[in-house]
Amino acid sequence: MVQVREEVESMQPIFCQVQLLLIGTGSGLNRGNLTMITIHSLMVTLTSCVIVYSKLEKRVNEVCGFNDPTVASAAWRRAGVIADRVKWGLWRHEEAMGIIEDLQRQKLSWILMLTILSW
Repeated sequence: MVQVREEVESMQPIFCQVQLLLIGTGSGLNRGNLTMITIHSLMVTLTSCVIVYSKLEKRVNEVCGFNDPTVASAAWRRAGVIADRVKWGLWRHEEAMGIIEDLQRQKLSWILMLTILSW
């Protein structure tokens, strides 16, 4: 789970750069290279990223009990760190690794696009 958090946090600077690109204030970006990336490619990458983050959010909400209103109130009154660790332990290793791979794939797609734009 630490690795999942690290992957999510590593996307923050990428999203900041993408935001700057979208609002037109991206520093160090070569505007002439914008034609090398189609709007379709940008939309596909952004949609894929939203899907990965939605999948992660859904799973985190399930593990934390936020999808069930009766459990959510109890979740706020948890017994402590041990109960949290047990909940996170409900994730299968393969499931967590799949999400990590999805996050890494998204990060590489964005890095490639931003590299093209700054080249």
